[in-house]
Order: sequence, then C-alpha cells, then structure tokens
Amino acid sequence: MAHLFDANLVRLLCSCGLMKPITGIYFCRHCVKLRCSNCVSHELDMRYCPNCLENMPAPEARLKKNRCGNCFDCPSCGQSLSTRLSIQSPDPEQPSRSIQRKLYFLSCSGCRWTSRDVNIPDQTVATGGWPEQEPPNKERILSLLEHYRAVALRDKMDRERKKQAAARVKKSPASFLRSGDAGADKLSSVSSSLASAKKSLAAINTYAHKGDTPLTSQLTPAEASEEVEGLPDDIFTEPVVLAQVCSVEQRLRSPEQQPSQSSSLYPLHKHMLVKRSLRCRHCEHNLSKPEYNPSSIKFKIQLGAYYHVPDVRLVRPVPLSVGQEARVELSLCNPTPHLMPLALLPFLPHLTTAHIDAGVTASSPGPRFIEVPTESCLPELCTSVTLPQGQLLLAPRDDTAEYGDADAHNSFKDDPQVVTWRRANKVGVTVCVTPEAVTDALYIGFLLRYDYTNNMISASSGLSSVGPVSLGPSADLSSLGSGPPSGPSSLTPSVESRTVTLNVPVIIKLGAVSASASESTA
Repeated sequence: MAHLFDANLVRLLCSCGLMKPITGIYFCRHCVKLRCSNCVSHELDMRYCPNCLENMPAPEARLKKNRCGNCFDCPSCGQSLSTRLSIQSPDPEQPSRSIQRKLYFLSCSGCRWTSRDVNIPDQTVATGGWPEQEPPNKERILSLLEHYRAVALRDKMDRERKKQAAARVKKSPASFLRSGDAGADKLSSVSSSLASAKKSLAAINTYAHKGDTPLTSQLTPAEASEEVEGLPDDIFTEPVVLAQVCSVEQRLRSPEQQPSQSSSLYPLHKHMLVKRSLRCRHCEHNLSKPEYNPSSIKFKIQLGAYYHVPDVRLVRPVPLSVGQEARVELSLCNPTPHLMPLALLPFLPHLTTAHIDAGVTASSPGPRFIEVPTESCLPELCTSVTLPQGQLLLAPRDDTAEYGDADAHNSFKDDPQVVTWRRANKVGVTVCVTPEAVTDALYIGFLLRYDYTNNMISASSGLSSVGPVSLGPSADLSSLGSGPPSGPSSLTPSVESRTVTLNVPVIIKLGAVSASASESTA
C-alpha cells in the first residue's frame, strides 16, 4: 500500500514546464493556471522559535543571527535540550558536603548529553545566563567586515560624485549669462553652492552619513607562513577512542569553533523558523498565506492544487513485460463540491497546445478553454497506451457520503469496460499499457481534461437582491442584483461563476520492465 501514498509516482506538468507532484503545485484562481515553487514569489511574514514559539522582529533576528536566545540544540545529536532542576549541589568550601540549592542544567533526552559533561557551571535561573563561547577569529572577522563596509561606502560616494559631475557638465553655462546683474547673481549663487558642496564633501570624507563609520580603515593584511602547526605529542602513543571524536556533522553544526573532541561540544542556539506567503508572479494574488500566530497551523489562504485538480493515483503496481499488455488501474478523485466532467486524452509532448480563446473576456461567465503548455524535456514515454474512451462524470465531494449506504452506481450510468468501480467522489479506471523495451522505469503520460467551476466573490455597488443565490455550476448569474430594492445603494458581494476547461498533462511512473518469457528462454 506504500505506492498508493507515494506522491512522486504521479506528477503534473506545471505551466512553467517542470514536473511536480500534486502536493507541490498551487492553483491560481485568477490566472486559472498551475503554479509551482518556481512560479511564485516568496514573502517572509514572521520569524519564530519552534521550541518556545517566540515571535521575533527582523532587526532583532538579524542581530541574533536568526537564532533563539533561550532555546538550545544538543551539539551531539541535534535534538532540543531541556532544562533540568537539581536540588543538591556541592559546597564550594567543602566539596564532600552538599547543600540544598536550586540549580539548573541542560540535558538531552536522546543521547543523555548534559551541560555538565563539558564543565559548564549550573545556573541559578532557568532561562538565560548560559556562558557563550567566543569564536577564536572574532576580531579578525569584525575587522574584515568593517574594512569592506568602508570600501563599499567609498565606492558608492564615488559613483554619486561622478553622477553629479556628469549632470553639471550637461547644463549649459549660457543660461547664467543672459543679463549682467542676473548673471552675476546666478554666478555668485553657483559659486556659493559649489563652496558649500566642497565643505560637505570634506566633512564626509572621513566619516559616513550614519554614525562615525570611517571610509578608510587600517586593515592588517594577512601574512602567509611556511610553518604549520605541529601535531600533538601523544598522537602516536595514545589510542584513538572513536566515541570521543566528533563527526563531520557535529563539527559543521558549529562552524566558528569546529570542535574535534566531544569534550569541546557546547550547546547550540536553536535556529529560527519562518512563516512565508506565496504570491503568483503573473497576477500578484496570494496563493498561500498562513496565520500570524506561531502556534497556529491554519492558513488564511491556501490554494493548493489538491483542492482544485483531480487527484490521480496508482491503485496497485502491476508486473510489466516486453510485448505483453498490462492493465494499470488508476483512481480519480474530485476535490471540488461541483459535478466534474472528465476525459483522458493522448498526450503528445512535441505539440504545443497552449491556447486561450481570445473571444472570451476575463469577466465573461461563459466557458474558456485553456491549455497548459507542455515541457520540452520529458522522460521517454511509452507510446503503446490505450486510454478509456468517452467522458467520465465525477460526483462532487461530500464529506458525509462515506457514512451513508446509498449506492453511487444508481445515479451514474457507467460503462463497465471503462469504470471498474465507483465510490462517492472517486472513480477507478483501467489503462492498457504495452511496454516496448526493457527499462528500469516505464513512464506513461496522458492529458487530463476536466471542467473546473470557478466561483469568485467580488464587491459591487448596487441594490441588494432578495432571495437565495445559487452557487452551483448552473447558476443564473443574470439574475444577480435584480429584484425589488430592499435598502439604500451599497456595496454588496456578487458571485461570478465561470466554467473553465483545463488540460493538465499527467506523467505516471509505473516501474521496471522485464524481458518476456519467450525472450528469456531464447
């Protein structure tokens, strides 16, 4: 049953030409197209700690290097460290005697690492106060940052000075000499402005605009040395204990220290996580927007493709042999609350079928036919594929249907040669595949054509209508806003419903193809 939940077996072709599973694709209701992570712009909403759920503004997070100041990760295994309480502690005057005092230390519940293993003293408070380990090259790194900051500021001022000089050259000096007195006044004003500009440039020649950041810094250049640090004396005499040697992963968790022994491991501040919004790059509408609360997992806007595109899954794997027809069973699921006509068409990668009906405007309630463009570099697809003929009808999604005893076959007249089973909003179909050559992975492709009903709610100015409003696919939109007035003119929400026919290319990975029995015998 693992193949039934493997999202990488069935991939959809995005409008940009990349193959993505349905869980990694979004559906823009305004462009009526599929969007993947490359087709959207990412906007950072908030930064928060995954352990204490503390929200942190951007300047503070940048100052703390995007790490939480109160939560720590285990330097040995990477799990979160918990604060433990110790009642008894040794007396500093008499070590053999213990005194009653509350002290806190850090402990890992996974690998049993504690802060006492590296001789970190216990703290009298639960949060804060833990000693920080200074990087050995901190002063050198700060001097380099200051130097290159000054170099960038000096280059910026040089560019601005060149722009001002070019602008002064373009101005004609004849405009200042039209009359005697007026020309003298203008020349005096120009000379005074030049003098003030020279004074300002002389004033900022040493310091930048903000603070006292010098434009020239005295950086000590690095000196190359032929002598390298020697190995320790006991490297050939003492046995190597692998349990005390840090792994590469443990060393890279702390790049500023890079400890080589487990006795040098110090607690690591936990990295911050972010909540981000996704916006379509073409129409600038939000595709995903989470709630601002760090403890909430809900979304204000979530236009995932699995809410608007039929879900195609491989029911069970089948053995594939060269030259032998195999019947592959697929399941189609309707995620929308509307009746969905659907058909499976042959997919021709070498043809570009992108087409938009130019005669239908965006505000028209009539159907629009939109083809999703195909990809230029697709895996080699099997050409001997027999798709079910005719049109299929998928029932609308009903969360209460699984608790009822009603038979769905009574309301749909399905061809048993096409539909193998029907249950609520799911339908099982069979696709016949004949492999042509031995391969490690056989791919098939088809075009999933379905009618999508898009209901857009917009505010319009007019008289409010009386009576219920139908939101179904057969809603009469011409009746919206009609009827006797029930109040003054105001902004009332109106529902615009339109049916769009979409063609979504689907690529399915079936598995390995083996040689036929006759070929293996020969």
